[in-house]
Amino acid sequence: MRQVVDKVKECGGLPFLTDTNTLYLGSRSNAVDHITTAVLHGFDYAVAGAPVIIADGLFGTNITWVTIKGKHFKRVAIAGDIAVSHSMIVMTHFKGHMVAGFGGAIKNLAMGCAPPAGKREQHEAHPFTIGERCIGCGKCVAACPKSAITIKKKRSVIDRNRCIGCFECMTVCPEHAIDINWATEIPQFVERLVEYACGAVKGKEGRVGYFSFLTRITPDCDCVPWSDAAIVPDIGILASTDPVAIDAAGFALVNDQPGFADSLLQTHRRKGQDKFSGTWENTEGYQQIHYAEELGMGSSHYNMIHI
Repeated sequence: MRQVVDKVKECGGLPFLTDTNTLYLGSRSNAVDHITTAVLHGFDYAVAGAPVIIADGLFGTNITWVTIKGKHFKRVAIAGDIAVSHSMIVMTHFKGHMVAGFGGAIKNLAMGCAPPAGKREQHEAHPFTIGERCIGCGKCVAACPKSAITIKKKRSVIDRNRCIGCFECMTVCPEHAIDINWATEIPQFVERLVEYACGAVKGKEGRVGYFSFLTRITPDCDCVPWSDAAIVPDIGILASTDPVAIDAAGFALVNDQPGFADSLLQTHRRKGQDKFSGTWENTEGYQQIHYAEELGMGSSHYNMIHI
């Protein structure tokens, strides 16, 4: 990251490192804890050469509403300091995701540029408990940021009126006893995510660059505080000015790899098979690329230049 910062400075820019506050609980849910966490992980001025600014403010209320033309949204909530910035470089760790299939540049834009209110709009799905699997351990209760889950008769019960669809309960459940309606919820989640990505770059046409790191391609999103084994070998780093092209290229490159047997990759281990649906069987990651192309964010056709 320091090398990118130095190049931006050489061009006369004023770079800063940024993120937005999370919807779930933890050390990134407010700007003070968030900056402290960033510094503890090495993202401080002495190392990176640029300050850390949490773009949606202390508690995620620094918001700019951006008008778009989507199926689900006519305007989206974008972090204020990102919205007013003249340009942006999006640095993404390419990996799997239990709901979106994979997390690339598009997902990074959508979630990374949205305040908690925007993240809530994107999720808007409602998990439910599978009674015969639930052991009443209470881990979902502790993880829920809105106290929407209670234990009744040794089973978890989710209050749909309080649930914000952050999926934290699904992430921590050791028995996989919490699920969603994949057929109806997931396609709409992906579309909402892409619409937010579209709003994140609106007004910055021709002034956004992308780097995707196809290294240690884990099955889980980086938002969880653990990582499982990589599902394919390391590939390298991609760079582009097109978020659709860079995600399409990343998707193809991952799928062209042989899958690791000793990983969460259950099926599709052969070259050319979809590694992400082989890890999360109910997902269809390429939907992100199709819909982003439909919204005019870029093209799925690309030329690969090896350096």
